[in-house]
Amino acid sequence: MLIATLNQKGGCGKTSLALNLAAMLATPRHKAALIDADPQGSAARWAKQSPDKRPFEVFPLDAEEGAGRFKTELARISAGVDILMLDTPPELAQASMLAALLADVVLVPVTPSPFDFWGAEAAVSMAREARKKRGGQLPRVILIPFKIRPGTVIGRELPAALANLGEPVGPGISERVAMVEAALAGQTIDQYDPGSPAHKEFQELSKFILKELRKVEK
Repeated sequence: MLIATLNQKGGCGKTSLALNLAAMLATPRHKAALIDADPQGSAARWAKQSPDKRPFEVFPLDAEEGAGRFKTELARISAGVDILMLDTPPELAQASMLAALLADVVLVPVTPSPFDFWGAEAAVSMAREARKKRGGQLPRVILIPFKIRPGTVIGRELPAALANLGEPVGPGISERVAMVEAALAGQTIDQYDPGSPAHKEFQELSKFILKELRKVEK
């Protein structure tokens, strides 16, 4: 299964979502890996500094080297895993469209910001265009409220606003200091702060994603 994080707006949390969700989905029954196709290379850099053994590998991939190599590398890496996360670059529409054309599920993280919301609209439109080209129901699109500040009005209203885009909305992920600290430590949230509210939120999100993946398998 290929899961791509997608949003044309940078800074919305795609890499953080991809890394932590890969950690949640990697189990003895499901081998996971992550492809870092963002030119910034944040996920690959995080992996190099990680002091702990990771439950998943991170593979850098230059999305600008052409569709042929992109597809070849995806096929090579996915052959050895059950779940492959793909962290796409912002503002590179060609790479994002290619990801949507190949992915089973597209995750769109959206922060409580009008700029991120507009980026999410563009991502949903792109995924729907990919569906038409593929002639089916894939990729499934899931909107993820991200970096929500608990107790704020805009945080409470974001899921309903996202639902108006006509795609499923997953459990939200709050903005927490532990998430930043975990990244700085080269860890995922389950390693850095197991049992914390942030960890529990990602556990709930991973359960939701697994249910969506079972729908794809049917």
